[in-house]
Amino acid sequence: MREEKGYTLVEMLLVLFMTGILLTWVVFSVNPTKASTDEGVFVSQLQSDLAYVQSYAFRYQIPVRLTFYPENGSYIAKNVLNETLFNRKLQEGVEIKASTLYNITFYPKGNTNRVGSINFARGGTKYQVTFRIGQGRYYVQKK
Repeated sequence: MREEKGYTLVEMLLVLFMTGILLTWVVFSVNPTKASTDEGVFVSQLQSDLAYVQSYAFRYQIPVRLTFYPENGSYIAKNVLNETLFNRKLQEGVEIKASTLYNITFYPKGNTNRVGSINFARGGTKYQVTFRIGQGRYYVQKK
């Protein structure tokens, strides 16, 4: 009698079945993680852009205007020489909602020309960026 080495069909099907179960679990557990990561990237990018505009105005001693465009979901930063510092398109699913301001100017001392807030929505989550009077402080809050 000849002795053959190898796996039986039942053993191979069992391994494939367990691999399929593990892959399904990984795929369904990654989707919520991706959504929360995208949310974090949006907030982080917005805060970085605000800090950049404020520091640019301070460093180069010229005012910088940040304008939000709800109709096409973007915002643009330009200095008083009308040079574009950046033109940022919002992530898919992020919208600019009704707000008290759509443009704000950062002056060379770091302060802003006005106070108010701008609202964003991503799915069911709402964010509000509030600009305070005084030293140009701003806050990004999850509502």
